[in-house]
Amino acid sequence: MPAKPQEIGRVEEVVEVALRLFLERGYDNTPMSLLAKRLGLTKAGIYHHFASKEDLLFLVHKTAMARGLKPVFEAAAREPDPERRLRVFLHEHARMLALDPTAMLLIREARRLSPKHLQEIKETWRRGFDVVRDAIAELQQQRRCRADVEPTFAAFAGIGMASWIAYWFDPSRPESAEAVAKTMTDIFIAGLLAEPIRQARSAKSDAAMAAPRRQRNLVTASTASRQAKRRA
Repeated sequence: MPAKPQEIGRVEEVVEVALRLFLERGYDNTPMSLLAKRLGLTKAGIYHHFASKEDLLFLVHKTAMARGLKPVFEAAAREPDPERRLRVFLHEHARMLALDPTAMLLIREARRLSPKHLQEIKETWRRGFDVVRDAIAELQQQRRCRADVEPTFAAFAGIGMASWIAYWFDPSRPESAEAVAKTMTDIFIAGLLAEPIRQARSAKSDAAMAAPRRQRNLVTASTASRQAKRRA
């Protein structure tokens, strides 16, 4: 039997209030009795919708991920070029982590989830991992990035680098989020594309250095020729 609209609305309200309390107080310091009080319900009323506090955390987690990660996935999926797809995903992911204070909560409290719920959450995160790994592999196939990079390890590195933003970024300075996201993305992409860039620069440098050497050799040869003529 489908849930009634008012019941769905009530569940959404519980999730929103729980999310705010978890952010304010932390998961451990938010008793269900306080949540019930904020909502004007009894504890029994809360447990009518949720089997446990962990069940509530799981739904909070899913709701926040749908809001934060879904737009990131959609933005990346619109990019056919692998480098552009990688840039868009990493930039939007890093920006989301900097701007959304729930990101730190989700990362920190995910360990509270049951194995079944945690596995479902990991499957959502896996989508982001696949975007990064597959884009790197595609760039390698096109010979546009370093061949010595393992796409799986590189994907973990890129996502892990961005995930740490939630630990150190100051959410009271949202104006810096764009610069943080750009810096993270540029550093990671530059590392992937460093080999062809280095080769191109090395070739230019070698050519620049070779020209003076050739000139010096010509001068030396000319001088030696004149000296030989004088001795003759």
